[in-house]
Amino acid sequence: MVMPNSQNTRLRRKLEVLQRLSRAGDQAAAGQAALLDRYLASIAEGESKRADDRVKVLTGAAVLELLRTGQSVNLPDQQALLDLMGQFLIRPSDREAVLGAGSGSEALHRCLGLAAPSE
Repeated sequence: MVMPNSQNTRLRRKLEVLQRLSRAGDQAAAGQAALLDRYLASIAEGESKRADDRVKVLTGAAVLELLRTGQSVNLPDQQALLDLMGQFLIRPSDREAVLGAGSGSEALHRCLGLAAPSE
């Protein structure tokens, strides 16, 4: 979640201004806009990787808990995984990170190599 006055939001506004100046012919603004755009892309990539890693850790913990309790692990499809995670996850933030709106979060879909969930 991005707060309205967060650093990221301020940087995006600055990027918009620099891009406007660049379109008006300001060479310095064009260079600054390119650098800022790459920086914001690297931040987004890092956030995406963290979300993917969180999904992998939570999913691994659920599977290990099944094995620890002597249960078999049978996850033939995505729905079986969603059902397992729905039973295993307790904290709302963890549920949101993995389950999203119920059909799996964006991060879960990326980890499974599926198309992004429809909203």
